[in-house]
Amino acid sequence: MTTNIFSALSSAKLGLLAQQLAIEVTGQNIANVETEGYSRQDVTFEANTPRHAIKYGSMHQIGTGVRVAGIERAHDQFLFEQIMGEGDLTGSTEIKKEIFEQLEVLFNEGSGRSLNDALSSFFASAHDLATNARGLSERADLVSKAEHLASTFNQTGKQLSTIQRNIDATIGTEVAEINSLTTKIGKLNESIHANEPASQYKANDLRDNRDRLVKELSKKIDIQLIEESDNQISLTLKDGTALVLKDQVFDLSTSINGNNESFYDVYIDSGSATKDITSTITGGEIRGYLDMRDTEVESILDKMNILSASFIQEFNGIHRAGFGLDGSSGLDFFSPLDVTVDHGVDNKGTAAVSITNASPTTVSVDEFEIVFNSGYDYTLNNLTTNASSGTFTFTTGSTFNIKDGFAVTISGGAVSGDKVTFSVSEDAASGMSVSSTITANTRKIAAGTTTNGDGANALLMASLQNELVFNSVTLSSGSGSYTFDEYYNAVVSTIGIESFSAQATLRQQEGIMLQLNSRRESISGVSIDEEMIKMIKFQQAYNASARMISVVDEMLDALNRM
Repeated sequence: MTTNIFSALSSAKLGLLAQQLAIEVTGQNIANVETEGYSRQDVTFEANTPRHAIKYGSMHQIGTGVRVAGIERAHDQFLFEQIMGEGDLTGSTEIKKEIFEQLEVLFNEGSGRSLNDALSSFFASAHDLATNARGLSERADLVSKAEHLASTFNQTGKQLSTIQRNIDATIGTEVAEINSLTTKIGKLNESIHANEPASQYKANDLRDNRDRLVKELSKKIDIQLIEESDNQISLTLKDGTALVLKDQVFDLSTSINGNNESFYDVYIDSGSATKDITSTITGGEIRGYLDMRDTEVESILDKMNILSASFIQEFNGIHRAGFGLDGSSGLDFFSPLDVTVDHGVDNKGTAAVSITNASPTTVSVDEFEIVFNSGYDYTLNNLTTNASSGTFTFTTGSTFNIKDGFAVTISGGAVSGDKVTFSVSEDAASGMSVSSTITANTRKIAAGTTTNGDGANALLMASLQNELVFNSVTLSSGSGSYTFDEYYNAVVSTIGIESFSAQATLRQQEGIMLQLNSRRESISGVSIDEEMIKMIKFQQAYNASARMISVVDEMLDALNRM
């Protein structure tokens, strides 16, 4: 084959088309300079298949122009997986910081409803009564300060419970959002597979959308990414539980856990059955919510309940020993503590456990758990101190005492593994109140140690402010290391320390994410200056190809005139 003028015309046409496509891609980059998750696209050119031509008696290869080999997105998969890997810790830490800030507001000592202030005012009123035990105004003031103290405990306990309930509701919302993201990722997998029939064609915009959704998902739950051979991806939890297998999606759901205050547990539909993954989720916003609901806020609420129950018990113990102006004695100043008993929802036996508070002034305020080993013996665990109190036998139908004040009766048949939890401190903070007997008649306040109206017993009640009644976690009357104020201050300090820790961790994570995102931007981001330079280059190449067509046209005219 010899050279011909039409070959030059074809090369010029291919050059026009190639540079026109390059200009279109450049325009796409410029248009998406502010689009989150967009990866810059670059046109790859390659020489068109050459043809053979005979020139001066020899065979030669002559180029036939240019063609577009592909449109590639600037993407670093390793960097993307680094960003995704840091997402779960960032997500969980953000949630912890947010909720600890709510707790700091609740326990703000300058809010006007400080528990420290309420305790101090109450004990000051008890001191006033000790100096004038017969004063009706002092008695009325003590009742007023007691009601304010109870109201402060009530508000704190109820608001902590409200925070837990709000977190629980948010977990349901998080699950719905995770399902929405995984569904979209599964559909994008399907679309990418359908739109990439050959390896040289890439669905770049679809891939960007999928990466953006995966990045968003990584902040909500811990995930691992697996690249499949057909350009699809699979996502699993860190323990290998599948969330997305190509276009197959496994939805999360929630189910009420009767053993955990009827809060939600998180399940995944594995196709044949649902699996509880509450404890296997290791990161993301949903882990942050679970930890705050079940560990952090629950721990603070437990301590406030123990503080309230201990105060009621200690104060009532002193008050019972004294005498009112009317000679009454043995009365509770605050409403006494009742035992709350919760049977495990998964119990298989028919055992029914009833427990009463047989010793209101000495019974332990810790939370306990009975674990049945058989139909005649059980293990008693202290859930507050995480210690076992031993294994004991019992007789069905008979009443027996455990832990210095709990009167227990077990009926029915117990099965090994059945559990029962009980405590006098559950909801003690939100349910604290002054005895109606006292509010109805302040003369019954037992300020004296005799019936003569002395203030010696009121002085004992006031001195309770400085009694060391707590050890590190629970009541240890008479041999503790902390007063009521110190125990409460330790709770507040813990909130502050944990809040500061969450803030510090989040700042560190934000620094890491900023660095990773900056690296991504330098690799995949759009630079207006760079795109303008490319546009000028492609424009000049387009003009040159157009000029080539004009030259060929002039050559054809010259031939026609011959």
